[in-house]
Amino acid sequence: MTVVRNLIKIIVPIIIVAGFFFIMSNFKYTQTLSLAEEKRIKEYASLMQQAKAKEEDKTQILSLSSVAALGKGSAGEEVKAVQKSLGLNPDGFFGLKTEQAVKEFQVKNGYTADGVVGPQTWDALVNPSKNAGDTAESTSNSL
Repeated sequence: MTVVRNLIKIIVPIIIVAGFFFIMSNFKYTQTLSLAEEKRIKEYASLMQQAKAKEEDKTQILSLSSVAALGKGSAGEEVKAVQKSLGLNPDGFFGLKTEQAVKEFQVKNGYTADGVVGPQTWDALVNPSKNAGDTAESTSNSL
């Protein structure tokens, strides 16, 4: 009986020490993040939110492209979308500033500068890279 007690006295501390090291070795998977890692994660989350917001804006503009025409005196969400895409403060009212910005956009993209947002201007707002190529082709064809 004393032999068993002596064995238990020897084995129990060994089991305790082994358990301690086993538990401590698993803590490496639950470390706290460094400040740099936290910053990178926050930057990534911010970039993802910005990308999502831009995608929502683009979807809104695409869905609004069925509008016949917007001009001076128009108001509403469609006008806000135009103002956003032109880099203006979106107040939802098509006034002088919006008309001037639309005219500048139309001149820049090779359209008649009438200040009215019709189908061609919508397409240019939604797909600026596509229309830049179309403008270049129409200019070279007219020469």
